[in-house]
Amino acid sequence: MDLDSKPDNFLSEEKDDNVIKFDGAAPVDSDSQPAPEKPKKRHAMRRFLWWCVAVVVISLGVVTWIRYINPYETDMEESGYVVDFKRQGVLFKTWEGQMLVRSALIDSTRPYSRDFVFSVDNEDVADRLASAKGTGRKVTVSYKRYWGVLPWRGATPVIVTSVR
Repeated sequence: MDLDSKPDNFLSEEKDDNVIKFDGAAPVDSDSQPAPEKPKKRHAMRRFLWWCVAVVVISLGVVTWIRYINPYETDMEESGYVVDFKRQGVLFKTWEGQMLVRSALIDSTRPYSRDFVFSVDNEDVADRLASAKGTGRKVTVSYKRYWGVLPWRGATPVIVTSVR
């Protein structure tokens, strides 16, 4: 078999229309004009995924705002006697207190059923509550109640805002 007398298709410079092109382009005739390029379309799936991510992020933001930032009870008041008030916490030191509610002490038909447990995030209010602890003086506190607890705000969802 004589391999030197046969033409080498890989090294020839002749144009051959029967050559397979692997770059995806079809052979173009010199007489015909190139086909106009189609405008690039954005994938529908990619757009759908971006919308899903946006909806999830917005939903998480709204839920966080409702649960941790926006109080659902504001300007509420409770009267009673401060029996326990201390600063506690592992990472975040917060003021935590407990109060015997006056309305529950006065009610003689039912046994005593509840204490008012609260947190304080203001130093002036904390000083006033600390001075009222164990003295037997009746205090009235105004508070806000949240759905969720943030560790730097206190260990309870009730945050006392003022004392009288």
